[in-house]
Amino acid sequence: MFYIRADGNEKIGMGHVMRCLSIAEALRRQGEEILFLTADERPAGLIEERGFPLKILFTWYDEMEVELPQLMALLMGDGAGGETKKPKILVDSYFVTAFYLRNLRLSAKVILMDDEKRAVYPCDGLVNYNIYGKTLGYEKEYPPETRLYLGCDYMPLREEFCGKGYTVRDRADHILLTTGGGDGCHMALAMAERLLEKKKGDRAGKDASQNTPRQKTWHIVCGPYQQDTEELEKLAAGSDILQIHKNVTDMSELMRSCDIAVAAAGSTLYELCSIGVPTVGFYFAENQRRNMEAFGKLTPVMNAGDFSVYPERVFDFIEKEVEVLSAEKELREKISLAMRAIVDGKGAERLAEEFRVV
Repeated sequence: MFYIRADGNEKIGMGHVMRCLSIAEALRRQGEEILFLTADERPAGLIEERGFPLKILFTWYDEMEVELPQLMALLMGDGAGGETKKPKILVDSYFVTAFYLRNLRLSAKVILMDDEKRAVYPCDGLVNYNIYGKTLGYEKEYPPETRLYLGCDYMPLREEFCGKGYTVRDRADHILLTTGGGDGCHMALAMAERLLEKKKGDRAGKDASQNTPRQKTWHIVCGPYQQDTEELEKLAAGSDILQIHKNVTDMSELMRSCDIAVAAAGSTLYELCSIGVPTVGFYFAENQRRNMEAFGKLTPVMNAGDFSVYPERVFDFIEKEVEVLSAEKELREKISLAMRAIVDGKGAERLAEEFRVV
């Protein structure tokens, strides 16, 4: 049995669960049996939709040491064969502690998903697939017996993002806006209102002799914890420039249908890279800042900045860059090619193969 310990909710989003699901599907394709472990029932629907069993611990996602007695009992019951037969557990949480991981290792091989390198943790394997993952000095601080999986080669995307083409069209008429699983700063709603106001102002400022610029359609993705979905739907119902997408089952296809993307700095940036959609990124949480800044420095993905602090500046940057990209097909082609070179979509399969020999 291969165990996966991850949580998802309105506060931490669904990114931890989503990337673990990608790894779980790759492990399942390679013959592994999977059991998800969650603190509460909030991510249960998503996990069960993908066909995986789960055990709810009925604890707190942000106080993980509380769950140790029942989790260790479960793992020890599965590892009766001794050291060589220990079960394996993938842990994906920002709330792990050294004490928690040290105790898990008594009864299991522990693999940690780590984005921030807050500490040197006791584990048998560690994954930091982020674009900055190779720059943090893991090799210097972790013991040689800890297996390290660093950099974008290990980005665990879903199978739908692997090996499909993308066409840079002559005109850029369709813009994707996604804020991730949630939107605590109400960015999508503010952007929609701004777009509608701008359109109203453009119409009011033109006379009959002026040509109307070609209209763009903004495709706004409402994640499971988007608080403003109903309001966005109301705005879109009376508009010909907004389309709302919720409960999206094939995000890669939606991305391929768009010419430019505006995205929060989570795993969506890597998905957009794998396809090659020219992207303007932004962030509104501290744990997104490092990712967005690295993308802005190391890739053609443009960094619009921190929406939680400078919303107007971010909006102005987005509008300017979308106009520049819309006007230059050759630029979009160059950016698309460069983005596709960053992520090939095979990271989940690589991790699954590596985990089987930990």
